[in-house]
Amino acid sequence: MKKFFFTAVVATSLLSMVSCNKFNDDNQSDTEDALRMEMEDADYLTEEEIASNPCVHDFATLLAPCALVTESSSTFPKTITIDYGTGCADAKGRLKKGKVIIDISGDMRVQGHTRAVTFENFYINDVKIEGSRNAENTGPNTAGNMVIKISGDITATNQDHSRSINFTRYREWVSGISTCEIIDDEFHVTGSGTVTGRRGIDVPYVITEKIVLTPGTCKYPLSGKIDIGSSSRGVVINFGNGTCDNIAEATIKRRNKTVQIDLDTRKIIN
Repeated sequence: MKKFFFTAVVATSLLSMVSCNKFNDDNQSDTEDALRMEMEDADYLTEEEIASNPCVHDFATLLAPCALVTESSSTFPKTITIDYGTGCADAKGRLKKGKVIIDISGDMRVQGHTRAVTFENFYINDVKIEGSRNAENTGPNTAGNMVIKISGDITATNQDHSRSINFTRYREWVSGISTCEIIDDEFHVTGSGTVTGRRGIDVPYVITEKIVLTPGTCKYPLSGKIDIGSSSRGVVINFGNGTCDNIAEATIKRRNKTVQIDLDTRKIIN
């Protein structure tokens, strides 16, 4: 059965700012901070996606044995509340606490249906997540594939500082829409937005080559590129050529230097 769809675009701004609103692409701490912003966004997509599908789910296996899942109705439209209480580890090893609240109009495989996600005192490890994500099935594109438009405005706060992301993305459902199994799913993701780091300045980004996701076979993006910043300052993120691994590359525009990023630890590794 199709348990969930990992549709997150695992991208990062990898930027910060200095005086006069110029990009400073040499600050490793801000680079890693922006990466965490994006990865935290992916950390709660399991909750969001499984609630949108009419297939039967084993919530204890997909989420966490301690997660309490309640539904306002047995049919759509309905509200699903996922309560992690005072804290427990999810299926990916992330410690979560608090609530994820999902309002759904209907099966998200059907054109016109919508989904809204909000949070109540929700934490991933020591990071508090606030804001909302709204999705709508906008119907088939010219290739005949369904497209989900997702808009988000999320803030993440730890003990040191806050960071936020605002985006609009389009997830094209290339294969697997007619089955409940996740193994045959493939998604292509495009879009753009801004990341605001600890310096409080908006940094733009745009997906220049579609992000390819196959959630049933790989938890990382297989390929795709994201251009962050201005034409001369910033970075270009490259997720590879189709190989399933936890490594992405970031090329610093101003110096034409490429570094590697570990998508598990969310840090620059060289």
